[in-house]
Amino acid sequence: MRSRTGPRPNQGAADEAAAPRVGSAHRPVVVPALERATYRVEAPLRGVVRSNRLNPLPHAGTISVFLLGVVVVTGVYITLFFQFGFTASHRSVEKMADHPIQSVVRTVHRYSSAALVLTTLVHAWRVFVAGRFRGPRRWRWTSGVAALLVVWLAGVTGYWLVWDERAQALNEATTSVAGGLDAVATFFVRDVYGPGADTGWPMLFLIWVAHLLLTAVIGYALWRHVRRTRMRVLPPRHWMAIMFGALLVASIAFPADLLDRADAAQVVGDLPLDPFVLFLLPPLLSDWAWLAVLLVLVTAAVALAAPHVVRTHTPVVAIDTDACTGCDLCVADCPFEALSLRDRADDDPVAGTQARRPIAVVDPARCVGCGICIGSCSFGAMALPGIDAVERVDPAGKHVVIACERHLRVAPDAASATADDVVVVEVPCSGMVHAQAIGALVQAGATQVQVVGCAPGECAFGTGNRVMAERLSGERAPHLQKRWAGSTVADWVAPGQLAAAVASPSRHPDADPAALVRGRRLVAAGAVVLVSVLAVALATRAPYAGHASESGVLVIVDHVPGRTLEGQSTASGAPGADVDVVVRVDGIEVRAERVPVRGGAAVGIVDVPLTPASIPVEVSLRMDGDTTVLYSGAASLVAGQRLVVAAVDQPPPPGLDEGRAVFEDRGLGGCDVCHSTVAGRDGVGPSLSGVAERAETRVPGLTAAEYLQQSIVEPDAYVVDGYPAGQMLPTYTERLTQAQIDALVEYLMSLHTEAGATP
Repeated sequence: MRSRTGPRPNQGAADEAAAPRVGSAHRPVVVPALERATYRVEAPLRGVVRSNRLNPLPHAGTISVFLLGVVVVTGVYITLFFQFGFTASHRSVEKMADHPIQSVVRTVHRYSSAALVLTTLVHAWRVFVAGRFRGPRRWRWTSGVAALLVVWLAGVTGYWLVWDERAQALNEATTSVAGGLDAVATFFVRDVYGPGADTGWPMLFLIWVAHLLLTAVIGYALWRHVRRTRMRVLPPRHWMAIMFGALLVASIAFPADLLDRADAAQVVGDLPLDPFVLFLLPPLLSDWAWLAVLLVLVTAAVALAAPHVVRTHTPVVAIDTDACTGCDLCVADCPFEALSLRDRADDDPVAGTQARRPIAVVDPARCVGCGICIGSCSFGAMALPGIDAVERVDPAGKHVVIACERHLRVAPDAASATADDVVVVEVPCSGMVHAQAIGALVQAGATQVQVVGCAPGECAFGTGNRVMAERLSGERAPHLQKRWAGSTVADWVAPGQLAAAVASPSRHPDADPAALVRGRRLVAAGAVVLVSVLAVALATRAPYAGHASESGVLVIVDHVPGRTLEGQSTASGAPGADVDVVVRVDGIEVRAERVPVRGGAAVGIVDVPLTPASIPVEVSLRMDGDTTVLYSGAASLVAGQRLVVAAVDQPPPPGLDEGRAVFEDRGLGGCDVCHSTVAGRDGVGPSLSGVAERAETRVPGLTAAEYLQQSIVEPDAYVVDGYPAGQMLPTYTERLTQAQIDALVEYLMSLHTEAGATP
């Protein structure tokens, strides 16, 4: 053991069993100042509740699991009354808000979701500053960070489902960042803003499915996070009761709000935004969008990769197989299930010898070097390599304090502040101390042996404080002998309270996090949680200063050059032409933005902010010199509203789909066997891409439709240059009805563009 104060150790004063071991391998990879600062910040909270056991912060991780359960249960209940659609979804939430029970459940769902993000962040920070992501626990850290990211995404989709003004803000944030991607632009134009979106049922159903799948991913990540451990998954019952009660009070006092329905004609104005979930909206709706995205991606990547990149050596317990008796105590005490019992493999069937008793075997991939198993071994069969600088304490006439290393890391001056008759011994974890070591110290003359470990729920290794407390009380083997009980005390305090614990021994004797403290302390803890939840509820209404004072023009484009736009009488543009959206205000061109052509169609959204005014506005499409005016007139651009102009092609004739089916069905037309619809891809017959234009000039006196019909029923009446006659048999009048031929002609007439994309 290592003496931090007091006289020099006497090498012959105590038995070697009285020497817990410590070494430099347990130094944290994180700056200790962060951990010290964290506990200094938490000190006022501990002062309010006046009980380490009633400090909610050490239980942030298990409280997160409880909150996730509340989110899932309330979410299932809400789904029973939810409908899908732009109007239907908003109306169904509106009805929930008017129902007393449904309103409370919906509000609990929202506040517990926000609280879940907060408690997960608190838990992650405490794990980080304590260095509890090193070695074998790096994958536990990775799964925790992944779960936090998915929790955030699930919260975003939850707000999206309401389809109110927050959803409109999410729509615009997404298009501002990812609108340049083909799939995103096409989805928003055709399934959100365009006339093809219809009721919006598919869009809202898709978001709901994503919300559901993300919740399932959270569950999987949580399972990966807590598996193969003996630590608590749920918080003590009193914390669950206090937390749920606080959620109910906050939900009744401050019901969740509901904003107006999402409307593309409205500018995203002043909104209440949940900073736990929607914190990215303000930068995404500003000029800093890509910087915010980059910052989030870098932060997430660093958080996920940090423990894998900055890897430190973690000592792995070594087992003396000859000394091991196979008693199973170490297996039961290991918090990360790194130990198991197996038969020795030194049997010799030829010689007639058999395997000896089972022995403990360590899995290096799980061992975190806590040493708790050493405290359970009465036969000296276990040690931590690298932690072997043993110094023996002369305990005669001394108050010997065996303290968890976190106490001395957080308060490095605590040992020197003790009295001259106090010797402080540092161990990696209080659970590493064997009861026999305590007895040996008392036998060697210690006036008192005091074990100072972490507060309930605070142990860096999860169970070390509880295991040691049970050994001292006789509830767990190996027990402390009764003759040493009067000279032994234990205090379980938060890091930073070592000096206070040494000055007043036995003031914090209970390490059981589930033990309930009654009276004013419990009331104080409940008040702290209630105030915290109320703060979370009010924070979800944090004001966001939007663009309510602005106006503008929103142009939605879904146009194949060469086709006819809705509201127009003739085709607009030539096939393959570039498409520019041009906005003129009072005769002055203020924006000319090119819409990317994807698959032959120009698909995109152009948002032009303007100063509110009543002024002439003209919106047009410019395609290689050809201009189609979409809107022209005196527009009243009101603050908070904008002019929405759609440049969408007229829908295809009713028979188009039937004609496509005839074209592709091998039992009917089977035309695609010999003809491609992709430009330049000729087969047995010429490519039919752009055939609608070519058909107009093939045979003088025949319209395009008449020529195409003739080519089907009399294929050799006109033979395209470069192709022999007789390739196409004149059998289609027998195979197809006249209605099917007419539908096939209609489909061929839709193949305008030389770019090769079919409608």
